Amino acid sequence: MSEFQSADGDSMSGDTTSLTPKGPARRRADLPTRIFGEQVRLLFDIGEASRYTIFGTVLVVGLAFYRSAPLWATPAVLLIQVIAQLSFDRVRAGFRADPEAALNARLWARRYTLVTIISGSTWGIGSLLWLPGASFAHQIFYALLLALLSMATAISRATYPPAVVTYVSATVTPTLAILLLSGDPLGLATVTLACMFLLVLVGWTRRINRSYSEAIRLRFENSDLVERMARAHSATEQKRADAEEAERRALAASRAKSEFLAILGHEVRTPLDSISRMANQLGDEPLSETQANLAQAMAESSRMLSRLFDDMIDFSQMEARTLELKPLSFDPATLARSVVRLMRPHAKERGLSLELDLAPGTPAYMTTDPDRLRQVLVNLLSNAIKFTETGGVVLRLQPVGRGGDIAGLRISVLDTGIGLTPEVRARIFDSFAQGAVGPDRPTGMGLGLAIADRLVRLMGGKIGVDSAAGQGCTFWFLLPIRPGTSLPAMSAAVNDTLPTYPRALLIDHDYLYELERELGPERITDRMVGALDRILDLQHEMEGARSSRNADALAAHVLAIQKEAGACGLPAIADLAQEMALSLDAGLPESGLPDVQRLQQKIAATRHALAIAFPKLGS
Repeated sequence: MSEFQSADGDSMSGDTTSLTPKGPARRRADLPTRIFGEQVRLLFDIGEASRYTIFGTVLVVGLAFYRSAPLWATPAVLLIQVIAQLSFDRVRAGFRADPEAALNARLWARRYTLVTIISGSTWGIGSLLWLPGASFAHQIFYALLLALLSMATAISRATYPPAVVTYVSATVTPTLAILLLSGDPLGLATVTLACMFLLVLVGWTRRINRSYSEAIRLRFENSDLVERMARAHSATEQKRADAEEAERRALAASRAKSEFLAILGHEVRTPLDSISRMANQLGDEPLSETQANLAQAMAESSRMLSRLFDDMIDFSQMEARTLELKPLSFDPATLARSVVRLMRPHAKERGLSLELDLAPGTPAYMTTDPDRLRQVLVNLLSNAIKFTETGGVVLRLQPVGRGGDIAGLRISVLDTGIGLTPEVRARIFDSFAQGAVGPDRPTGMGLGLAIADRLVRLMGGKIGVDSAAGQGCTFWFLLPIRPGTSLPAMSAAVNDTLPTYPRALLIDHDYLYELERELGPERITDRMVGALDRILDLQHEMEGARSSRNADALAAHVLAIQKEAGACGLPAIADLAQEMALSLDAGLPESGLPDVQRLQQKIAATRHALAIAFPKLGS
């Protein structure tokens, strides 16, 4: 019962404090000592509210015995309880002030136990004052009260069983002696039942104590395990300089985004609208060539800032997962034509061509959010125009499906621009990432592609880029024709739990590092061995499907390999399996069949790379 959480009101005023000392570092105790120290801390902490409850209980019992007991009996019992409370406060204060409380826990526990003798004597002496001359009913009432107090102390002091034994002994012994010496058969029966109850209480206290000990041990062991893992991995952090740099870049970008959003939200939008209106009014006036150029620059800058503001709002909504799509049925070719018409003047200003290429079989209707699809296309085309100096840009729409069943649409933006290095391509869709940096390169906030990536994934698709430095870029994304449509070639790609990789990698060390931290060094080895075995089994089944010319079975095995490799950080196998799946999905099984030999080579090379990264695989 809550009012008897701690029979003597043993509690701590204020917040619970830790046993970890403040100030200079001290020698850390071993695990058993720390566990016992935590148990003693709980011994002092539990039962804060019962300090006043115990005094109220004494008063109620005194009123129940006022006819048979002396008038000074109740004040005497209260005085004993006051002495007990003051003693508890003094011991508790000393424990909390001790910088080596964990190491000295047994000393403080023994001092606490001595004070429980005084606290338990409250009821022991009370029985000597109240019970003589009382009716048997009053004696039974008092015995039940002591049983409740014993149960309460077994809960509140179970972290240190000697305190329970001491308190219960001081509490019930005088009462049992009075009942035993009365010679009444009911009194003898009550004593017998009380002894049986106390035996049960002892077993109960031991079980609760074991539960406390195991819970505290588990907490400390988990904490120690995390600390050991951190120390073990700290030795390899220097080799992970690139990953740390990416993390610092992400944290800095996150801080910059938060600060920039705050500025935009409170300071920028209102003066931005004023600048835009002023630039438009100035452009209508008769101006010199220099003045006209300045007015045009003002107008262009205000449009750029307005678009940046909208991008930041969209980005913050997607980060907060509050952006909602509004799916509609529309003609994707019509939408693509309108976007090309919108962006063509910007391309002409840079001396570039902008064309639309509609592949045969492009679906007449698809269901998704047309406004968000338009936003993705505008972002990709703006990016292509910005980083293309000569040549042109092409927006291409291609159906994706098997046989005559069109399940998705592949949309590509091709340019003849500066291209991307593998390092830049690996992070091009990161927030605040820049595709090119230099005094003669266009600059921006690096949000357009990040927003496009998130919007495409919200619409159930996947986005990617194919490029090489100096050879232009092809940004592409796949979307289902209808929400929920199954796209076999995309089934693994749209799974958010599977990472994307640079093509040059055989294994993704960053992903495997995170997986090792999650599973542990032993289980990661078992996981990789199992994954390679499953991939080899699937590859053997592919051989059978290849021999029987069974395209459906071959496609199913390819997708299974892609999913297994992607989930285990094996990008070379995953990428090649995806290429094969795209070929098979496009109805070109003959182009996918020769890649089975390449897949065997990739599996062998990947196994060798894994044996280097995880030497236990070699055994």
